[in-house]
Amino acid sequence: MTNAPIDRSAQDIIIVGGGMVGGVLAHALRREGWRVTILEGAARGTSSSFDHRLTALSDASWRYFDALDLIDETTARSAQAIEEVRVVDAGHFGMTRITRANNEGVALGQVIANRAIGAAIERAEMEYAEHATTPNAIGTVQRLQPARYISHHTLATGKVEVHFDFHGESHALSARLLVAADGAESSVRSASQKSVETVHYGQTAIVCTAKPAKAHHGTAFECFTRGGPLAILPAPAGRVSLVWVNRDKEVAQLMTLDNPAYAVRLDALFRHRLGGFSELTPRHAYPLNLITLTELVGDRLVILGNAAHALHPVAGQGFNLCLRDVRDLVAVLRSDRGEAVDPGDAQRLCRYADERADDYRRTIGLTDRLVRGFSLDIPGAGMLRGALLSLTDGMAPIKNRLVRLTRGI
Repeated sequence: MTNAPIDRSAQDIIIVGGGMVGGVLAHALRREGWRVTILEGAARGTSSSFDHRLTALSDASWRYFDALDLIDETTARSAQAIEEVRVVDAGHFGMTRITRANNEGVALGQVIANRAIGAAIERAEMEYAEHATTPNAIGTVQRLQPARYISHHTLATGKVEVHFDFHGESHALSARLLVAADGAESSVRSASQKSVETVHYGQTAIVCTAKPAKAHHGTAFECFTRGGPLAILPAPAGRVSLVWVNRDKEVAQLMTLDNPAYAVRLDALFRHRLGGFSELTPRHAYPLNLITLTELVGDRLVILGNAAHALHPVAGQGFNLCLRDVRDLVAVLRSDRGEAVDPGDAQRLCRYADERADDYRRTIGLTDRLVRGFSLDIPGAGMLRGALLSLTDGMAPIKNRLVRLTRGI
């Protein structure tokens, strides 16, 4: 992947946003033979996409990574398999356990650092560049970074021209399709005047990692509390990822606690299931909203990933839903019986939007219902949730169905 000078030869697709979603998409499109340019606004090593957080990939997402040749030995060592998920309600009885048996005998997913995903993408592109021998017959990826998107407009020639700032100078490139993968605050979406629906949950996620006193054995926990869910994900090297969702008004006080005091609060809330936490990394707070785009495509334009949908982390579906956007767009743009394809063809883009509709409805609906149902703070709600968790634990078909929903199949 390159930084400069700019390759101004004909491009098929321009992607605004070179984080996890844009990076995977560019890699997948290159494998299909497309000529791709990425415009990433952040300088190298500063992208918020490849930050300190960890991501839980469903096993379907992990297999998709493998199909894209993004899982090498280094990537595999950087991941921790999820062997079991336990869902509990803090302060009340009841638990639902989901295991490999509910997922056709394979691990429920893999937990991996965002930075490890970025490194896997970079290694794959570097390896490809080293072994490519027929550049005119294969796709290419050009990464311009930092390159800040300014505007775009369609041309009478059947292309879209994108204007951007690169190292303080204004430039323009044209392609046959523009893809917005620039996150929940998408500049492309805003410039396109696409309307979004926003739900403010009044909650903020506090994120860090820690070392538990007891081994996690690959078990992930979803513990529902009065302020929001506490997710504890197994991580490599015996560590865990801690994502504690609280009401906005309580976050400032929690962020001021020193690490030992914060660890004590977590351990008490979690009922000492892992024996306590130590070696906490710095905490970061992320306000939580549900953002959904009402129109995914436009004139030679696709909006996907968090630019199209930003979800609550309660079910761990955010990046997995993004990957299914990538998978489906790449499939829609695939050649028909070897015939040439216009990636910006309106019918193809509409087909992509139609194919994504059901997945959005199911996944966003499930996430939103979980947030609302397990955030109720009324008399008797906790007892009812505990009873439902116990009932669900004894019903394998329901658990199997839940696993299929969160896998996106």
